Amino acid sequence: MAATARASEHCRPRSDSDRCPGALRLHDALDGALARVRLPGGRASAAQLAALAAGGRLGSGIVEITSRANVQLRGLPQGAGEPLGALLADAGLLPSPEHERARNILASPVAGRHPGAAGEVDELVAALDRGLCADPALATLSGRFSFVVEDGSGILSGREHDVALCVSRGAATPEAGLFLDGGDTGLRAPIAGAAELALEAAHAFIAERGAAAAWRIRELPGGAERVAARMGVKLAPQVDGGPAAGGRTTPPVPPGRLRQRDGRVAITALPPVGRLDPPQLDRLAALARGCGTEARLSPCRTVTLVDVPDAHAVAVERELDDLGLVLDPASGWRGLSACAGLRACRRATADVRAAAAARAAQRAPDAPAEHWTACERRCGESGDVPVAVSIDAQGGEVRTGGRVRRVAAVEEALVLLAGERGS
Repeated sequence: MAATARASEHCRPRSDSDRCPGALRLHDALDGALARVRLPGGRASAAQLAALAAGGRLGSGIVEITSRANVQLRGLPQGAGEPLGALLADAGLLPSPEHERARNILASPVAGRHPGAAGEVDELVAALDRGLCADPALATLSGRFSFVVEDGSGILSGREHDVALCVSRGAATPEAGLFLDGGDTGLRAPIAGAAELALEAAHAFIAERGAAAAWRIRELPGGAERVAARMGVKLAPQVDGGPAAGGRTTPPVPPGRLRQRDGRVAITALPPVGRLDPPQLDRLAALARGCGTEARLSPCRTVTLVDVPDAHAVAVERELDDLGLVLDPASGWRGLSACAGLRACRRATADVRAAAAARAAQRAPDAPAEHWTACERRCGESGDVPVAVSIDAQGGEVRTGGRVRRVAAVEEALVLLAGERGS
């Protein structure tokens, strides 16, 4: 796992409380309340997709995939919290109400199925989630503290994280190594028992944090080194020349068909700017049910149906295309995302979704990942996105390759990016 950053370089004391929204703790936005539903590993069964569709109908019908492969339901009216909670609980999406904001576990949408995967990790993700939800102390983790499970394929290599379990083929039996904010602890465990390493690391963070207002390891002075020391180990030196965070183009699993290790196929589709609506979710649920499989959401805001038999693949692709989802790996929508924007958030100063649509027509198929935001909070922007545009009341910024340039408005940002090489 590539180092994302040294904790000492990212310490930032928090003066406010953790207001990260959840499924039960709603956020007040311009278009109504917003609920964020955690999906560990991005996994959603047919029944859970149907429940998310029903939840979307309680509000404006806008359902968003987030940069952590979770789901946001927008435009919820006052009093919607109770019926929404009941819907989600009935579908198994709230195994522990106390932990629902802490269930931030990322995994590849084709976890363990990719030809480059070193081992199966679905049960590891499930074990990590079960252990997290069974431990009262871990309910105090912030809504931004994140776990990553990398299956050895490199799909999530460089992904920003607090605690990562990375599977490798180095041993006779595949094992998972523990990383803290990109630093290698040297600790290894068989896949079947690796969840305990990650949970121990989370406990070590909580112990080191104490009363400090740190939401993540990198916000703690001495961060990863302190957490590792609490676990009785020292971090290995950083390796120069390793794959750097932010060096990827996304999505790493492109739209279209992928042959799995077991011979079946995984079919990935991209909803433009990560938005779905209840009818689309209902049809996705019917597709998953008909194939006897489930959907996997990714941090790149894609939807993947895994374990699809060859006999069903063409029909599945036809249905996804009919839903208006992108299956072309050369589409300009690939790796392009935006926050809610104008008319959906009271802070927004620009229609960044319309800007994203204009960019989709300009971008090259291999363009680096790009995210647009409509205010200085930069919602949905991950720390490793290569191209980021934020528009505010004073104009905006375009950030590419460590370079920051001011622009007067959306139109100037579009012109600037259109002239960039490889955009």
